[in-house]
Amino acid sequence: MREKCLLVFWALSIVMSCVSVCPVLAKAPNTAKIVFASSRDGNREIYLMNPDGSEQVNITNHRANDIYAVWSPTGEHILFVSDREQKEKGWGNWDLYLMEPDGSNVRKVFDKWKIRDTPTWSPDGKHIAYSYGKIGNNLLYIGTIDGKDEERVAIGYSPVWSPDGTEIIFRSGALNKPRRFSLLNVKTKRVKFFPFPKEPMWVRGPAWSPSGDKLAFSWHIDGFREEAIYIVNRDGTDPQEIVGTLTTRATNPIWSPDGTELLYTQLINRNLHIFKVALDGGKPVQLTHEGWNYMGGWFDPEFALPVSPQPQLLTTTWGKLKQ
Repeated sequence: MREKCLLVFWALSIVMSCVSVCPVLAKAPNTAKIVFASSRDGNREIYLMNPDGSEQVNITNHRANDIYAVWSPTGEHILFVSDREQKEKGWGNWDLYLMEPDGSNVRKVFDKWKIRDTPTWSPDGKHIAYSYGKIGNNLLYIGTIDGKDEERVAIGYSPVWSPDGTEIIFRSGALNKPRRFSLLNVKTKRVKFFPFPKEPMWVRGPAWSPSGDKLAFSWHIDGFREEAIYIVNRDGTDPQEIVGTLTTRATNPIWSPDGTELLYTQLINRNLHIFKVALDGGKPVQLTHEGWNYMGGWFDPEFALPVSPQPQLLTTTWGKLKQ
């Protein structure tokens, strides 16, 4: 009898192990995918595509507007913003939702509705930061991904969590004043301005490099007409123009998981499209060609350090880091 009980216990242990690990492996994409939003179907929907722009697929297919999609650190979920439960109350009544990478199992993050948008994940996948309120009167919050807790931490919007989890960079400044970036220390909740080499007139789209030592952003330096993509060191030094000011509204950069390329949006013939550019001086490549398109995020399982142990990913990633 004792041997039989031990056998049952062992079998249950194996099953529970698969329950805790296998769904993560099954749900996350097994190839690199870019998530973005597009208005090509009449309203804004969430799409997936390959890094070369192929296989663009609508995964929300909803009459509401769905935007600001970001991957979870493991790639098993997509966090996004939608007005699907508040559409009748007017434009801009957004809140946060979760879904699987194929668009299934959509659910709200928080039970009590608020105007929440521009979310970002913590590297451990347990928390999210987001804006609360309308533009010009935004508060920055940190909440748990289970929707049980949220805390106001700063005044600002468009937060992006650093890869090491210690800081959040976000946009700050009133509508009638110069916009700039601020840094929130997640542990102490202290806020300080990001040290620009020159006071910006307008900045947006901060994005940490995968290693956390650089930032990409779009920058108006001398006027409002043109906007360019820059990379700068973590301490604000050595700004480098990646996509020049001869372009029209090059905005909202996103790093590739391996740190060698940037995605960004650019206004072309009155439509906003997604481009990709290599940081070694390559020529920009246009990835979208229909409607207005909005950046989301880039997930690659080869470069993902998962929250729950996945030895095959850890070996691949650390092997590449050692090289």
